[in-house]
Amino acid sequence: MRSNLGGIAALCAGACFVWSCQGDVGADDPASFPSGKGGANGAATQPASGAAGHPATGSAGQPASGAAGHAGSGSATPVNGTAGQPATGSAGQPGADAAGQGGSGSVAPPDTGAAGQTDVSGTAGQPPTGAAGQAGSDSTAQPPTGAAGQPATGAAGQPGNSGQAGSASVAPPVGGTGGAAAPPATGAAATIVPLYTSPGDASWNTVIAAKMAHPKVGVVAIVNPNNGPGSAVSSAYASGIAKLTAAGIRVIGYVATGYTANSPASVKADIDRWKSFYPGQITGIFFDEQSNKAGDVPYYRDLSQYTKAQGLSLTVGNPGTDTAEGFVGALDMMLIYESAGLPSQAAMGGWHANYPPSNFGIIPYASSLDATFVHNARKYVQYIYVQSDNLPNPWDSVPTYFADLLAALE
Repeated sequence: MRSNLGGIAALCAGACFVWSCQGDVGADDPASFPSGKGGANGAATQPASGAAGHPATGSAGQPASGAAGHAGSGSATPVNGTAGQPATGSAGQPGADAAGQGGSGSVAPPDTGAAGQTDVSGTAGQPPTGAAGQAGSDSTAQPPTGAAGQPATGAAGQPGNSGQAGSASVAPPVGGTGGAAAPPATGAAATIVPLYTSPGDASWNTVIAAKMAHPKVGVVAIVNPNNGPGSAVSSAYASGIAKLTAAGIRVIGYVATGYTANSPASVKADIDRWKSFYPGQITGIFFDEQSNKAGDVPYYRDLSQYTKAQGLSLTVGNPGTDTAEGFVGALDMMLIYESAGLPSQAAMGGWHANYPPSNFGIIPYASSLDATFVHNARKYVQYIYVQSDNLPNPWDSVPTYFADLLAALE
């Protein structure tokens, strides 16, 4: 998903590559188009590879592995359900005390929303109540909540027999290595926006205005000055990112991995620059050109863990197509579709349905907004972006219907 704003025209002549990062070139994917690399302020410096900078998979790319891998030893399946609900059973299933009271000593750290905000439990942020409506003794923390900010629910998404947390139950973190960020506790889904324009572009104000009009929807913005953080801090980006953050938008920084061709040291240097240039503003890293080979899981797990060690809590990978199951847990979230047109249910379902939607996102382009599609897609993926723009660079604008997309995600 490398952007190419200033250098597209200059790179058009003679440069051919596959823009779509789908595993195979489909009917909607042209066999060749101008290559480009460069962020909002950057000139083209390397050939891009696909709309997300990905080559076609198959013999020249990376075949999606089936049940080729799982998260490393001890890693658990991400914990939130289709509505971001905590795990049930021995890991923190609601108890069943007849009095409707929280178990003695129940402690459950609140989840973090996609915008980096603490979820709100219950209707007023209070522990769930049963028939007697009382919190149990020594109940020291609010129970984990679903996407709607409601008390922990049973396996069918309904309150347990009495809706209580079990004795000393502690809900594990949601999602990947450090817990995939779920959207705010409002019942809304979330979107992730490749905001590859410069901060002075009207698209930034469009995103801010839409978020303020629909505060319940989680919005993650990927910023990309020059296919990464660039060589120096930008005052324009510092100011622009501050405005995004003030509106409740979570901002993460772009880094290219070249399908593992970029050395871990070089990628970590980019991560360090993001943290140094925009301290306290960038809260995660977007790993573009993510490999989808099961054998490359350790490469991305290492980068994700390094990112979190720097205090950047959200890691997103972009294979742009189906990928190995073992990546779940190595990264907090992955974009499993980036191509022209809306994805099919099969593209979003399959093995992905075995994991909470918070692990996955989609970013189709050359598409009109279909609110019914958005509603149905939320069963499979948590982060949904739909772009009307098309090749050669779908990410140099924000669709006019962006506010309507957020309305559909509420």
